[in-house]
Amino acid sequence: MINMKNEILLTVFTDPMMGLSYESEPILDRLQAEYGDRLSIRYVMSVLVRDVSDFMTDKERALPPEEGIARYCKRLAAIYKSEEFIGHLPIRMDGFRLFDAEHHSSEPLCRAYKAAQLADPGRANAFLTALRHATVLSCRPTTHFNEILRVVCAVGIDETAFSTCFRDGSAKAALQKDLDLTRSLGIRSLPAYVYQHSDKALLLQSFDYRDFVNAIEQVCR
Repeated sequence: MINMKNEILLTVFTDPMMGLSYESEPILDRLQAEYGDRLSIRYVMSVLVRDVSDFMTDKERALPPEEGIARYCKRLAAIYKSEEFIGHLPIRMDGFRLFDAEHHSSEPLCRAYKAAQLADPGRANAFLTALRHATVLSCRPTTHFNEILRVVCAVGIDETAFSTCFRDGSAKAALQKDLDLTRSLGIRSLPAYVYQHSDKALLLQSFDYRDFVNAIEQVCR
């Protein structure tokens, strides 16, 4: 184990809808157990899907929105299922309907995490995990505000405080800072991990625990 005098900061650039981040949870849990208080993990929201049409095929876009997006969701569900091997965590996609004609961006999920941070910092990461699980395990349409509130209540965040932050512009402003940071680092693929220790920093994109440990060793030399 590395003898570190200063804290290592691991910044995770992600989106609550990401199956890849869900499948990477065992890696982060193992790192946290291994390095304890010497490793601090923070999450930066990077909005994977700004508009679902950006990911749809020409044939899907040519259909009426409800039908085209439904077809895209079916295709996306197969992509989620194909990611199960990464962390060997179950992914359930029965009736997957994350997007529809009125809910065509993952921005509400990212803004919800920022609202949770503002309303109840101590429960924000639990909220992020629960929101991710609601998406890939319970297969809830978590782009819908009422579904987000279900998660808020489940983790014990005050609904009024959360709703105020979500709607009054403060969460949106906090999310914009995350997006600006993502853009400034040139990150275009998620999830991405940035390790920082002292004056050293390293960007990593991997699903192998050994790569994460090697990254820590590199920044701590």
